Amino acid sequence: MVITKESLSDIREEFEKAHKKIDEDSKNDPPTEPFRSHYAAKDILQTVQRKLKDLGEMFDVGSEAALTVRCILANVLKDIGRISIFTEELSNGELALKEAFQLVHDDADKPQAVNGFIEVLNQLGILYCNWGNFEESKRHLDQAKEAYETAKQNETVPLTISDLFGTKDEIEKGKGLQLLEKNHTLTLYYLAQVYGYLEDLTRSAHFCHLTLKRQLDYNDYEHVDWALNAATLSQYYFPKNHLSQARHLLAAASYMLDRFEEEVIPKEINPTVKAEKIESHRHRSADIARCWAKYGLHILNASKERLCRDDDEDTGSRQQPKEMLSPIREIDRFIGLDGLSVYEDQISDEFCLTLEDAKLVMLNSLSWLNKAKDYYTKETEASQYAKIVQDVASLYKQLAFFDDNEDNQCKLYKRSADQLEELDQTLNATYYQIICREIWYELGLTYSKMLDVKLTKLETLAADERPAPHALNKINKLCEKSISKFQKFLDSYKILADTLEIPPGIDESELQPILFAFFHIGRLYYKVITPDKRLQLTNVKNSFRYYHHFVKHCEQFEAVGAHFKAEMGVCKEMNALLPLKIKKLMNELNE
Repeated sequence: MVITKESLSDIREEFEKAHKKIDEDSKNDPPTEPFRSHYAAKDILQTVQRKLKDLGEMFDVGSEAALTVRCILANVLKDIGRISIFTEELSNGELALKEAFQLVHDDADKPQAVNGFIEVLNQLGILYCNWGNFEESKRHLDQAKEAYETAKQNETVPLTISDLFGTKDEIEKGKGLQLLEKNHTLTLYYLAQVYGYLEDLTRSAHFCHLTLKRQLDYNDYEHVDWALNAATLSQYYFPKNHLSQARHLLAAASYMLDRFEEEVIPKEINPTVKAEKIESHRHRSADIARCWAKYGLHILNASKERLCRDDDEDTGSRQQPKEMLSPIREIDRFIGLDGLSVYEDQISDEFCLTLEDAKLVMLNSLSWLNKAKDYYTKETEASQYAKIVQDVASLYKQLAFFDDNEDNQCKLYKRSADQLEELDQTLNATYYQIICREIWYELGLTYSKMLDVKLTKLETLAADERPAPHALNKINKLCEKSISKFQKFLDSYKILADTLEIPPGIDESELQPILFAFFHIGRLYYKVITPDKRLQLTNVKNSFRYYHHFVKHCEQFEAVGAHFKAEMGVCKEMNALLPLKIKKLMNELNE
């Protein structure tokens, strides 16, 4: 006995009715009943499930008709499972998906079953991933990947659910294969997420890139989502110094957003939808601009670290040719995106060796951050605005390293500090405590850097040349500012200046900057220049107190103190010398 189109017509009608409720009617569900259409669709599908079970009993188990009914039933159960998961009935969803899996598992290589089988495995993969069972999720997704590879190897011509409802003459040629490729792309996408949760970032990046390429190859993507995913993937590559790959991904992201603005938005005739698309474009353009800026910041920071490391090793790296500092050049390029070089040529994919190199990177990154600030304003998105301004400040600070002129260095540090000071004045420390702590700490470091430049300049004076009063005043002002910012940072942890005791319960990850602040304040008090003996005594006593408590807390928190071996050596030496200096000053005052 064969299955007829007529025997499935009522079932098909009900099946399509259920999908209409999910795809269309659900958009109009009231906020008080957000799952109304999904519940209605589930009721219809459960009725379809019963009808299919009755129909299946009419055919021999091994017949083509029975296989077709089982495959349709598996698709229905898969949809019931998806709805259950969506409406937060996760256990019911798992049961429905497992039943669907059993129905088609033994026939997974058949044209009627392969697409449904992969879709069920994908849904199980999502479910277990959401439950945090990443190994189980990976097992199901690996099985979906294997089913796809088997189908391709065997040159199986898969069918869609619409094909299963119709006759052989009504099969839409190519649609089943198109669905197979789409399902496999989803498998790879989910595998990328799971490997990310498993902290196998290399494989996660690999599957992300495969997903993006396949979406392009099969013209199956949303412009904005694709662009955002490409930009996000770049954040994996550039910390590993794969600069060409990262830049290519960012260029592709910008290219795709421009295509969206030029080709998709103008065609939209619904004013509401058009406004939503324009807003989405503005939002994601700002996000991708920030990704570009992060790429530029990394180049500057990594270049500085490489040059410092090479200088320490006395290799004369400043004279090395660029090729010796180049990242991996072999990259996996996207095919079919014409004109990417226009975007790539905006910024280098090489490390900086000179001030001119660094300036170009800095100016481009600054331009991207200014673009991001057009969207993330301090009035509407204060937290994100603050992060952008922190990156602007970091750009100026990074550029200062490449400038050998001491006056220029100070000007760049000053610009960096001005950006952070503006934030300090803008943000409420109660509501934005974490960001404010970052700002105070960074300002303390920046003023300390400016102080070092001024002190170095002072040391170059001839023996018979007296420093100008305003230069000494500048040094003392910088000491005062730096101490003030570090102290605000410590105050936020309720570390009082008179006791310097660290309250219990502070996370170990926060102890390191706290102890560094102690070290810096001890150093800063000692750097104040004054002819007043009483003020000298006060400053030396304060210096000793902070150095003493730095050593004390490093010994108290051994795991954190292990990071401060060099500083511990300095502080122990100062703790031995400063009491002698204090005694000497006291004697001089008593004379």
